[in-house]
Amino acid sequence: MTFKIGGCRITISYLFLAIIALAMSFDRSRAASAGLLCAALHEAAHLAAMKAVGEFPREICFTPFGIDIINGSSIGKSYKHDAVVSLAGPLANLAAVAVCLPVCGKQSFMFVGNAALFLLNILPIVPLDGGQALVFLLCLRMEPAKAEKIVSVISLIFLLPLAIVGFLLLLRSKWNFTLLAAACYLMALLLMKRVR
Repeated sequence: MTFKIGGCRITISYLFLAIIALAMSFDRSRAASAGLLCAALHEAAHLAAMKAVGEFPREICFTPFGIDIINGSSIGKSYKHDAVVSLAGPLANLAAVAVCLPVCGKQSFMFVGNAALFLLNILPIVPLDGGQALVFLLCLRMEPAKAEKIVSVISLIFLLPLAIVGFLLLLRSKWNFTLLAAACYLMALLLMKRVR
């Protein structure tokens, strides 16, 4: 499903909608609802940061693997602005963690969801926000191709232990494969990017 709001094209995958509907219909604990709110805060922070630095999204895609915000043209676009936009989502989740801790406690789904989004997205792994921000910051000092190569190596250095921890978590819990799946997915994205 595709439509436009202003100059921004919005694409929503039907599979994305099906996954959300399925999660919400079986969510007796309201964990999925809290997770969606945390993700909405994260993406809203990216959009607010884009607006603050004079950038405008050309397209927003809702896919089963996440939400992609594709930058449009901007006036005076810079690597610093791109780094600010990349870090805005994780920093919004960190701010929410600071608010949720005294208000809701560390056992609340809002605290856990925001903490998980912050910890995952701040990692220096491409295509996560931390990895993107690192590429943009390195581009201030070197050629973009060199910055991307350096961050690709750093990404692998972080992904291997993450995959091992995910595998150990799966063995220990007998069912929790989410960290392992995320690490494998990110590794596949990184390898596909290197092949292109």
